[in-house]
Amino acid sequence: MIKNILLFVLFIILPYTAFAFLENYNNYQYLIGDRAAGFGGGYCAISNDSTALWYNPAGLANINDERLNISANTYSYLTRNSKHYWQIEESAGKYETLDLREQDVSVVPTSVAYARKLQFLGNDTIAFGIFVPLQDSLEATIAGKAYGTLNVDLHATYRINSKAYYGLIGYGIEVTPSLNAGISTGIGYFQGKGGANIAAYLDAGGANQNEIAMIINNELTAYTFFSGIGAQLALTPRHHVGIFFHSPIYRLHASRSESQTTQQVGPITGNSSATTITDDDYKKVIMPAYISFGYGYTREYAWSWSVEGIVHYTTSDLPNKVINIRTGIELYLTQNLIVRTGFFTDLSQKDTVTQDSTNDEKNDFYGATISLSFGNELNPLRDEAVKAKNMWTTVGVVYQLGIGHIRGFRFYTVSPEGDMPIEKQYTHRYSVYIGESIAF
Repeated sequence: MIKNILLFVLFIILPYTAFAFLENYNNYQYLIGDRAAGFGGGYCAISNDSTALWYNPAGLANINDERLNISANTYSYLTRNSKHYWQIEESAGKYETLDLREQDVSVVPTSVAYARKLQFLGNDTIAFGIFVPLQDSLEATIAGKAYGTLNVDLHATYRINSKAYYGLIGYGIEVTPSLNAGISTGIGYFQGKGGANIAAYLDAGGANQNEIAMIINNELTAYTFFSGIGAQLALTPRHHVGIFFHSPIYRLHASRSESQTTQQVGPITGNSSATTITDDDYKKVIMPAYISFGYGYTREYAWSWSVEGIVHYTTSDLPNKVINIRTGIELYLTQNLIVRTGFFTDLSQKDTVTQDSTNDEKNDFYGATISLSFGNELNPLRDEAVKAKNMWTTVGVVYQLGIGHIRGFRFYTVSPEGDMPIEKQYTHRYSVYIGESIAF
């Protein structure tokens, strides 16, 4: 009897797991831009190139020429370990545990942004950009053996491929000599694909030996819309403040599909089955609104410092109200060599991990970055055929540490059915990025 119950649990839990990972994907994003990334993304108050389109469009008004910013590639490696993710009761209160191990290697073209001075309504600028803040291919495995009341040999491989593309247009204008204003709007496309290949052997070599094989595929696609409005104020020539409001990201249309094929072989009654689920208009808002407040201090061709607070507020789906911090410093070693370093947080908007199936994972990320920028005569990519006023190449590294919790799975074979375990989860992401900034 108990083996029949556990087989049923495996049928229900395993397919859910893959889709849960897809829907509750991590909240972190790649840093956008070259100079902005060096500041840890703390660019709201001092943005002055075409990546202001992403951080605060008011900064576009600081551009006095044509400006092209290209973050050519981000090379990223992620590793994560969730200890004791699977727990199988061997005897009353004692469990055999299996770890969930995840890793990802990604090469991402993160952004291309172009800005041009208009002088249509005075000192104003228009900008266009394509941004890729998220693109990952996560592989996860759970493998091992557990003995006791339920003898199980399990091997499960999960995969998640997520990517987001955003197209933006923005406009910035100098309202007064000390005040800039800007507005931006954009559309986006998100695609997440997940799945799993699962093989579970129960009572291997015993009288009740059973084999379960599953193939699961999930897909979620969405078309989105969002907008933003911002301002920058120069308190003095060196002291600057900025504010930027970003609307919620609304899903104009979204759909998901899930297919599952199951095969069971063994003396316990089983069968083969295949199911498909489709669901259009799957949720409307995927990210809540936020507002950024920034301060920056600049000394031209010497050093700059910025700090920024980002307030996220929501009362539904993701109930946590968080404030993220970004700060960075820029030092001119020479007129054509700049070093930047920054720190940033990306705290989860989930309040906590509970037994509720919608809150199965929560991670808070803490990151640091350091970069070198080589300009003009020192720029290894400079070409006389490119008629540019200035040309900078930036190379940087980023480290992100994620600390959080995940709701695991526990199979009770002796004790009465109880709660699922809440376990610690640690994530490490290492990234290298290359960017190019050209002023014509």
